[in-house]
Amino acid sequence: MQKIQFNGKTMEYFGIWIANIVLNVVTIGIFSAWAKVRKLRYFYNNTRILDNAFSYHATGWQILKGRLIAFVAIISFSVVSYFWPIFNGIGFFIILLLLPWIINSSLRFSSRMISYRNIRFNWHGSYGKTLLYFVIGPVISFASVGLLHPLFTKYYYTYYADNHSYGTSRFHSKTSVKSFYMASIRSGVMPCLCLFYGVVIFFLWHARNLFTGVSESDADYSTIQTDLVEHFYYVFPEWAGVVVVTLIPLIFITNIIYRIVSRNLLLRALVLNEAREKEISARFNSTLNPFVYIWIVITNSIIVPLTLGLMSPWAQIRFYRYFCRSTEIKVTGDLDLFVDSEKKKLSSLGQEYAEMEGFEVSI
Repeated sequence: MQKIQFNGKTMEYFGIWIANIVLNVVTIGIFSAWAKVRKLRYFYNNTRILDNAFSYHATGWQILKGRLIAFVAIISFSVVSYFWPIFNGIGFFIILLLLPWIINSSLRFSSRMISYRNIRFNWHGSYGKTLLYFVIGPVISFASVGLLHPLFTKYYYTYYADNHSYGTSRFHSKTSVKSFYMASIRSGVMPCLCLFYGVVIFFLWHARNLFTGVSESDADYSTIQTDLVEHFYYVFPEWAGVVVVTLIPLIFITNIIYRIVSRNLLLRALVLNEAREKEISARFNSTLNPFVYIWIVITNSIIVPLTLGLMSPWAQIRFYRYFCRSTEIKVTGDLDLFVDSEKKKLSSLGQEYAEMEGFEVSI
């Protein structure tokens, strides 16, 4: 296994970062599209695997046009809602139906703008599965009081990996639902979610009893609200409030740990192979430590504000470098044969890999 290398330096990136800020201010934010390209190009061009760097091909005009399309869509939606208020009722469902298309467009654009050894990546997600795993899945996971969260995490990560490709070769990841449930339990997110929802349900159950038998005619809602607060402290011990307040940040931290463990599970099972040249393949590994990750996030969050943002380039480089050195790859076979095989297949698909516009959506 060989670690991914990142050769970026803080002072080099600081020059790009400060120039982007100045130009954004001068152009009233219009330069932000080019600023994003300059940032991503620096990070990708300094990321190397087997002594070969990645390349980023998007242009500022492409990103700006995507943002303008999104801006026009939002303004149009607001205008229509203003003149036809009934449109507000169906607007949510329209956005819900458009969301998978937006996500697919964004992922396809982001993937195609990245290349390695002159071979571009791609995204092959379908509308239906993106709707299920990226939109409906999180809602069902939340409605299940977190019990189905590991299940949908497994399918979410697997779908995300299996529908990316390097040239015409697809990535594959075989993971088990059991491993994600075990990761959820070990990270603490499942116990914390169960405890949190248990406390909420317990409180709501007793709040319901307080309202039982109260009719609209004799309801004094201010009195009921006061009684509800008193009832809360009467039913729960004195430390209950501390438990509830502690649970929320605890769930946030355990969820970060769970995401890191899930990423490790995915990458350790991830494989890229060329169907015809079976002796050529690439396997991956991830050694991210959740506690080191949290430490970097916390210290970055403290140092950047204390330095009025001047340490932001250092924080970004530090964070990205840790991700790189915690990700490993092992290539079996001659990589040159793999690239040659890909180029022959892609020669007839030039239009398929043409640069395209896309909305900016983070997944």
